[in-house]
Amino acid sequence: MTRNDSADTYIIEGADLILPDAIMPHATLAVREGRIAHILAEHELSSPLDLPDPAFERAPLIHAADAFVAPSLVEMHVHGCGRWGFERIAGHEELLDAAGFLEERGVGCFVPTILWDERALSSLVAAILASGLPRGALPGIYLEGPFVNPAKRGGIQPENIRPADPSLARKILDAAQGLLKITTLAPELEGIGPIYRIFQGAGVLVSLGHSDATLRSIAIPGHPYSMTHLFNAMRGIDHRDGGLANLAFSQSPDYVEVNGDGIHVNATCLQLSARAIPSDSLILISDAVIGAGLPQGTYRYFEHDVVSTERGVRYADTDVLMGSNRLGMDIVRNFASQAGVPLWQAVRAMSLVPRRALGTAKDFGSIEIGKFADIFIWDKEMKIATRPSALLDGGPHRGSKAQKRK
Repeated sequence: MTRNDSADTYIIEGADLILPDAIMPHATLAVREGRIAHILAEHELSSPLDLPDPAFERAPLIHAADAFVAPSLVEMHVHGCGRWGFERIAGHEELLDAAGFLEERGVGCFVPTILWDERALSSLVAAILASGLPRGALPGIYLEGPFVNPAKRGGIQPENIRPADPSLARKILDAAQGLLKITTLAPELEGIGPIYRIFQGAGVLVSLGHSDATLRSIAIPGHPYSMTHLFNAMRGIDHRDGGLANLAFSQSPDYVEVNGDGIHVNATCLQLSARAIPSDSLILISDAVIGAGLPQGTYRYFEHDVVSTERGVRYADTDVLMGSNRLGMDIVRNFASQAGVPLWQAVRAMSLVPRRALGTAKDFGSIEIGKFADIFIWDKEMKIATRPSALLDGGPHRGSKAQKRK
């Protein structure tokens, strides 16, 4: 598995670059020692050979006339993929295999998401520490609960829910060994204020969700804070009492997650989210679980059978929707189509914005000069993703080829 092409110097020419605010067609992208050094529009160079930088005198050239170049996608809320559920990772080898599975699909960064279970958290922490994955690829852990409202538990099982308890919050932080990055909390729980302060004091992003709160009962945490999968496991938009869904459109939350798979949230609400939530706040997530990216069928999750179909992944015994079977660019494409937004805007919501929430946007998340070239070359259908290093090593990619400059 290749990460970030950190030692490479090369040029990509002719590709459509997906920038944070536009698509630049038929452009030239020059990468020097793993960082983006030049971004040039088609009219700025008659040939890549004219690049006025001696560092590229003998750099390899990748022709990508029928391709997009995009920043790596971020799966910021993902419970599993393929045959792996992060609650049951057996060791660092499985975690690396899951990372490779996501990498093949253009996802260069992910935050393993689990429910509260002491053994699951300890096992995941051990796997992360042993994996050697850089923090740019795996920034930490997302814990959904345990301090949530049972009335809006969604796919969270009752045994994974607890009342607000500061001592348990501290125990969770100790068990996470500094790796806890995000936690979902219900803002109406009695005693939630001290829980906010404990987690935020440890640098954890508080995300409000799995809540039956009305606007009058919401205890808003300090900034920054986020919202977990808007519309799901919370009260819907209401013109009188309101709830978390109303709060999402108040511009108070710093970040708002939206599941763009087309199953968890319908097209009208995706359109509303795209238009009413600031672009610097909207984060696309998959909430994917075991089986995502694989053929539909039955899988095992936290000692329960779950079934993956065209209706998402559901508990076999209750038919409750508990996660998505779509990943990465499938989410981006569906959101762009159903919300009616340009491709670059959908990509931004699953690259640059989650990188900001994770605190790594200075070096990652967009095609900008000075940032790491954490990028993929995509075919025009946005279905096949390839790292530039694979092409430089002679690997195949439809519509692209690499050659050495003389």
